[in-house]
Amino acid sequence: VRKEADSTASAEDADLLARAGRGDREAFRRLYARYSQPLFSFAVRLVGSPSAAEELTQDAFVKLWKSAASFDASRSRPFTWAVTIVRRTCIDYLRRRRNLAPTVPFDSSVETTAADVGANDAREEAEKREDADRVLGALGALPEKQREALELALFSELTHAEIASHLEQPVGTVKSWIRRGMLELRMNLADTNP
Repeated sequence: VRKEADSTASAEDADLLARAGRGDREAFRRLYARYSQPLFSFAVRLVGSPSAAEELTQDAFVKLWKSAASFDASRSRPFTWAVTIVRRTCIDYLRRRRNLAPTVPFDSSVETTAADVGANDAREEAEKREDADRVLGALGALPEKQREALELALFSELTHAEIASHLEQPVGTVKSWIRRGMLELRMNLADTNP
């Protein structure tokens, strides 16, 4: 019964997207009412700032409105497609922020040389990349469905029920995959810890 309800909701959302793609503002308003809060929560989790997340969520909805006609229900569910748009919008924002980060002004009273700062920054960056590679490698070692459930649990604001709906699996199965995935991830990371 739950799976049928989720499937019906997804079909309704796909219809709303198709109508929005044809310029139906009421259909888009209904999609906004359904998706704005979970997508905003997801954006806050990605960027850490509620005010930035609010702006990014609005930007993502503009993109969703403009590209609604290109939505393909055979490739993804409407909510998953919307999450992807928000995720890309947030990643672009984070990249721009990183590239526009102010440089530390030179101060002759500071004893640390530019070479020391550069070496420290490079070392920290290398350590971060190494850590990220280890986590990605450990995630990649998990079975596909378990990895997908764990990634959604870690990197989105989706509830277990929403993840179950996305993966078309019972909630209990998804919870079990996430729990086992976390345990295996910890063991894999412990094994690769230098």
